[in-house]
Amino acid sequence: MDFSKTIIRRLAPAAAALVVFFVVSAAYFAPQFRGEVLPQHDVVQYEGMAKDISDMRATTGEDPQWTGGMFGGMPAFLINVAYPAQIVKRTVGQVVKLIDTPAAFLFFAMTAMWLMLLVFGVDPWVGIVPALAYGLSTYFLLIIGAGHITKMWALVYAPLMMGGAWMTLRGNMWTGGALTALTASLEIGANHPQITYYFLLAMAAFWISEGIAALRDKRLGDFWKRTAVLAAAGILAAGSNFSPLWYTASHSKETMRGGSELASTSETSQDGLALDYATAWSYGRTESLNLLIPDFMGRESATTFSPDGEVAAVLNEYGLRGAAQQLPAYWGSQPYTGGPTYLGAAAIFLAALGIALARGRNKWWIVAVSVLMLLLAWGRNLMWFTELAFDLLPGYNKFRTVSMALVVVQWAVPLLGALALMRLWRGEIPRQRLLRALAWAAGVTGGLCLLLAVAGSAFFDFGRAESTGMMTEQFRQLFEANNMQDYLQRGMDAEMGIATGNAMAAERASMMQADAWRSLLMILLAAGSVALFALRRINKYVLTALLAAVMLLDLVPVDLRFISHDNFISARRNQVTATAADKAIMADKEPGFRVFNLTVSPFQDATTSYFHRSVGGYHGAKLARYQDLIDRYLSYRNDAVLDMLNTRYLIVPGDGGQPEAVLRPTANGAAWFVDAVAVAGSPQQEIDLLGETDLKRTAVIAEKDKPYTEGWTANPADTAAQRTIALTEYRPNYLRYEYTAPAEGVAVFSEIFYPYGWTAYVDGAEAPCFRADYVLRAMRLPAGQHTVEWKFRAPGWKAAEAVTLVSSLTILLGAIAATICCFRFRKREKRGNGEE
Repeated sequence: MDFSKTIIRRLAPAAAALVVFFVVSAAYFAPQFRGEVLPQHDVVQYEGMAKDISDMRATTGEDPQWTGGMFGGMPAFLINVAYPAQIVKRTVGQVVKLIDTPAAFLFFAMTAMWLMLLVFGVDPWVGIVPALAYGLSTYFLLIIGAGHITKMWALVYAPLMMGGAWMTLRGNMWTGGALTALTASLEIGANHPQITYYFLLAMAAFWISEGIAALRDKRLGDFWKRTAVLAAAGILAAGSNFSPLWYTASHSKETMRGGSELASTSETSQDGLALDYATAWSYGRTESLNLLIPDFMGRESATTFSPDGEVAAVLNEYGLRGAAQQLPAYWGSQPYTGGPTYLGAAAIFLAALGIALARGRNKWWIVAVSVLMLLLAWGRNLMWFTELAFDLLPGYNKFRTVSMALVVVQWAVPLLGALALMRLWRGEIPRQRLLRALAWAAGVTGGLCLLLAVAGSAFFDFGRAESTGMMTEQFRQLFEANNMQDYLQRGMDAEMGIATGNAMAAERASMMQADAWRSLLMILLAAGSVALFALRRINKYVLTALLAAVMLLDLVPVDLRFISHDNFISARRNQVTATAADKAIMADKEPGFRVFNLTVSPFQDATTSYFHRSVGGYHGAKLARYQDLIDRYLSYRNDAVLDMLNTRYLIVPGDGGQPEAVLRPTANGAAWFVDAVAVAGSPQQEIDLLGETDLKRTAVIAEKDKPYTEGWTANPADTAAQRTIALTEYRPNYLRYEYTAPAEGVAVFSEIFYPYGWTAYVDGAEAPCFRADYVLRAMRLPAGQHTVEWKFRAPGWKAAEAVTLVSSLTILLGAIAATICCFRFRKREKRGNGEE
């Protein structure tokens, strides 16, 4: 009986935590259990990106490793490649499928944070509160709504990886090493290197902190042993993902992330992303206050002003009814934002309490890394620091959207709160000290909210100047378009612009003020709960329950501003369906041609790839040369370049705005023979020559590829009719051509050149190939009737998968061994304590 009570007592908090997390997740995303789905932009885009890959797997069972569906064609390494040897990821992947998404995201995020806190020594009852704060912070709901699936899974696994590092450096290093290897393998396998990078910086801060403590305590030998175990765990984790890491690293050199061979462009530099492009999404310094007050900056970019607010009242006087609902309430500096990274006022209050109460060794590295990540998130708003990071941090210049660094702050704030609560739970803090710390934490966080609620307009203009300038310009254009010169002469554009700008600022200030009072209330509720505990009016269990309730009351209503049950739709409505234009194009059975869709943003949309081989697409790591082509020619619809890409159809807005297919009879075809070659001395000259050369008759090649054509006699133009070449079979990773030529010739293939993996064959014998026309492939072909084949297979595939498999098995065996050892140790411990 005693044994049963002991088991129940130990399992109760775990069961309670999992039940709470599941109920919260299931209630929030209840429509998914009725068969409804959440429309997610990036999920729709991803399905378009991977459509021809998925289709080929379904029909042939083969993984193509290449897609021809977007940007002319590109490797699938950063889209969807099957890596059978990633057995750690595949095994755990079956576990997380027990709950469907999106509810699974919240459930596993909270569970992972809770498990990490257990490793950190936090009581399981206490861990429920910070786990709720982590999982319900608004950033999770924003990325779930956007469909950033890999980012979400990376944020699920990151706390577990940090827990493994903590155990390795502070606890049982062998068990910690096994845990680190397992969880780091999952984190890397989630395939969001930027999130992993930020948490590795956090781990580095913890490692430095532990190193300083070891130096002070004269235990460097033990520290270096633990460091070696941690490093070995990291190597195994990387090894268990060796295949994707290897191919991603190899591929990245050819993408925008590897830089352009040209002088710096708008999106790339010669060794990485251009600084301006990488920092376009930078968190504003003032905007950082929305970590505490959600609507401080006017919420999201799509938020407009109220139809019965101050802005509407001013515009209605001018006869512009409904115009207020077209003006942005957001007044921050980001080009677009889905909403604030609100961490919860109550969570920030508890973090402040943690700074006051937690022991130095436990807290200062967390505070330091939080400050570092906030500075990195400011990006172009603190450019000297950002430039320093770009220069000093290895690999940092490969990432964009620097505001993403706040994910570490989102993790660190609940952790600091947990450290404070744990000291309260253990009764380690004298009452007077606790009351002083409580007054300080509430005074700092609540005082800031009170100050902004009462006098925020004295410190900020809420975008008044920018809004006034914008509205003045719009009124000027309106008057000019309607020939209202007398209004302009009287300065009515400026007068109306000032009035509207003032109203916009006032309404934004009201939004901020309402949320400042709200945040103050949440802080007072949390502080009041702690005060009741300090005064011994409630016990620690009631304190935990009250704080959990405050977290839900604080975060869930704000989250519902961005995703609610109303956002769900039927699964049928979420499908991408072919338009009449798509169907007309699909009726054309000639293989290999491409489509340029101008009814969408062609280089930021992959829905065209659901049905066609697209000139455009959607991807953050396009091939660098193709990005150059977009910047230089495709953005301007250059016909010669569209022809060389075998763009047979445009999709344009037709009558009534419906998409309409337009045939382009000038497309060069899937392949063609040229009469001559033009040799370029540099990449810049290569791309320049595309605009100066008849690409139907002449191929542009680089100086280094000149040997491929040496000794070839250019064909007379009048023999063109005797030379034919046609694509007879197409799959993403296999192309077959039949050709006839009276003499040796140079053929250009309207397929994207990629230096790794593609092999060309003539009549079954391997043959050399080279790049032409900046992005395409070319071959020197013998006279006669022959067959040309192109086949793609990732180079070194078997070796890469072998490394991945061995590392994965080692991790799994290590995890099993660590589990067995833990059980045996606890059993011996119980015997020693006389419990058995």
